[in-house]
Amino acid sequence: MELMKWAAPARRDLWDAFEDMRSEIERGFGSLTGPEVAGLLDRTTSPAIDVVETQGEYLVIADLPGVDRKEIELSVTGSLLSIKGEKREEKGSERRRIFRKETWAGSFHRTIDLPAAMDPSKIEAELKDGVLTVRISKREEAKTKQIVVTAK
Repeated sequence: MELMKWAAPARRDLWDAFEDMRSEIERGFGSLTGPEVAGLLDRTTSPAIDVVETQGEYLVIADLPGVDRKEIELSVTGSLLSIKGEKREEKGSERRRIFRKETWAGSFHRTIDLPAAMDPSKIEAELKDGVLTVRISKREEAKTKQIVVTAK
């Protein structure tokens, strides 16, 4: 009988553990890859948000397809911008059957900590084509100013 040299197992992360768990469930119950089943970590229940800085303002851009303007609440407390809302779930009917559903539905609440340079008195919000754009002006002293250099 030949002995094999022991080697420490490779480091693993949380995603490896989820993959092992999924594999064990599939081994026990069969494949879960039907069109009606989403992955364990695939579904998001809140909108994707980008925060962009320009020379004079901050833009908060949130993807909200299917969300009615009346279902959105915006508030500012200090430097925290809070976006709350609800996306109603589309129901199937006799005339319209849903075969696959990958979009999210339900209530959401996102809070973004904005830089102190923002001016909370100058905020505008617009919902257009399923995209919420919140414009927050910078305080005058925080805006970039060009300085002209002169020669003497």
